Amino acid sequence: MAIIPMKQTVIRVRTTGDEWEGTQTTDRTALKCRVQEGAKLVRTSTTAANTTGIQASEVVSNAQIYLDKLADVALTDKFEYTNELGVTLTWAPITIEIKRDVGGKPMLTIVYV
Repeated sequence: MAIIPMKQTVIRVRTTGDEWEGTQTTDRTALKCRVQEGAKLVRTSTTAANTTGIQASEVVSNAQIYLDKLADVALTDKFEYTNELGVTLTWAPITIEIKRDVGGKPMLTIVYV
């Protein structure tokens, strides 16, 4: 059982393969979640080509997607969410955070979009 109610659904769109070779496929998977809309300041870390170390930047997240335990999500995925007004929003992840309990087991995956 999830630590917070997961009464909403988000669709994870994962694209694999190469568009130029004609091997590109798209997988659409519905995931139970909780979406919290609202701006939040998020710190991301990236590695750029020809630089030493990791560069950090602060960006504003429009929403947070809470998924139960360790969810199969990646930074290359896209997320589609239809809110209560029937408006469909498409987001790309900014960063993914895994919350763990004292024993190290994953309890929650948070995707900042």
